[in-house]
Amino acid sequence: MSIYLEALETQVREALDSENLESLRPILADQYAADIADILERLDDEDKLKVFGLLEPELAAEVLDETGSEATRSLLRQLSAEQVGDLLDQMPMDDVLEILTEDVPERQEELLAAMEPEDAAEVRDLLQYPEHSAGRLMTQKFVRIPPNITVSQALQHLRRVDDEVETVNDLYVLNGGSRLVGVVSLREVVTSPPERRVSEIMETDVITASPETDQEEVARMIARYDFLAMPIVADDGRMLGIVTVDDAIDVLAEEHTEDMLRLGAVSDGALFDQPYFTVSLLRVLRSRFGWLLLLFLADTLTGNVLRLFEDQLAAVVALSFYIPLLIGTGGNTGSQTVSTIIRGLAVGDIHLWDTWRVLRRELLGGLLLGTALGVVALIRSYTWDYDIHIALVVGLTVVVICAWSNLVGSFIPLLARRFRIDPAVVSAPLITSVVDATGLFIYLTIARIVLGI
Repeated sequence: MSIYLEALETQVREALDSENLESLRPILADQYAADIADILERLDDEDKLKVFGLLEPELAAEVLDETGSEATRSLLRQLSAEQVGDLLDQMPMDDVLEILTEDVPERQEELLAAMEPEDAAEVRDLLQYPEHSAGRLMTQKFVRIPPNITVSQALQHLRRVDDEVETVNDLYVLNGGSRLVGVVSLREVVTSPPERRVSEIMETDVITASPETDQEEVARMIARYDFLAMPIVADDGRMLGIVTVDDAIDVLAEEHTEDMLRLGAVSDGALFDQPYFTVSLLRVLRSRFGWLLLLFLADTLTGNVLRLFEDQLAAVVALSFYIPLLIGTGGNTGSQTVSTIIRGLAVGDIHLWDTWRVLRRELLGGLLLGTALGVVALIRSYTWDYDIHIALVVGLTVVVICAWSNLVGSFIPLLARRFRIDPAVVSAPLITSVVDATGLFIYLTIARIVLGI
């Protein structure tokens, strides 16, 4: 938290402690909604409602749009349906949909009935599309113009546009009132001669997405083409709405957070968009325990490998000194590869048809890395024990383990994607356990061959 937010939180808490809430009203009125939401999420439920009640309706709606799921649920549980309906009417309908389906699904019908009929109808339209699709993310409020008007007429139309339209950076040219035939930027309209027709300056080769397209794919397309909004078009050419860049950023941030938590074997999806202090410690521990237990059991494979080579370790005790070094090298190499492959899959650089190409590339990379590290390991081992045979075992093992770890680290996420499993869910948790056990087996097998034990 910045020094500014820390000072704001101090002011809020002091006003709550002294029960001088009215002193907060003018202070909060000058704050950004995101900053107020950040403060609310750090308060208990009763204090959340007290502070939230000081906000003007328009600002309160913006704040509700910024809070995480836990804080949103807390506030909505304490407000009447009429109060919530008034707030939802002032929010973008795609954000309202998210609240109704993810935060308070049990009150969905009740709150829809409390909203303005027109807004409620728009939300119901969005509900017909699959979860996590562009249809649910889009807004139906965008600037529509016909192709046969002049630039001057287009500017006049802009002055009369609904203030709920989310963006006027692009004007969508619709033929017959619904079929998308082109798009023209506001900049193009402003800089063109007033008498020119929109049809003469519009871009007709428009990149669009269907309402069923996954929201992450749409977000990637917006990032790829540097769009401020992506038009969503039905199969018959009717334009249904737009997905704006701010929603795309939210999706990408959410997906990034989800991948990072899953890389750390945290599987509770409800934690992905929650601030640290809003989630109970017990819930966090429950989300971690299952994977940790599974990995704990998987790590017993390492013990089984050690028992299998018990005689060799007893005969050459010095071999045991290098186990942490070699296991750590394999795990680090595999983790780097997993991160690279998951990132490539996420941004679309790697596809399933690239599997063999990826495996060949990572095998070669592992051999080159292993050779470089193996030389260092051989020299270091020799300076410790002055035994060229043990040094040779360690050096060869580093080469093989690096190559093997690269292969495993690239194959697991590709295999997960093949079976439609999120690669981040299984890759990082499994890579350490697999590489530890197999790396140890490789090491002691090479030792048995080279040392003849």
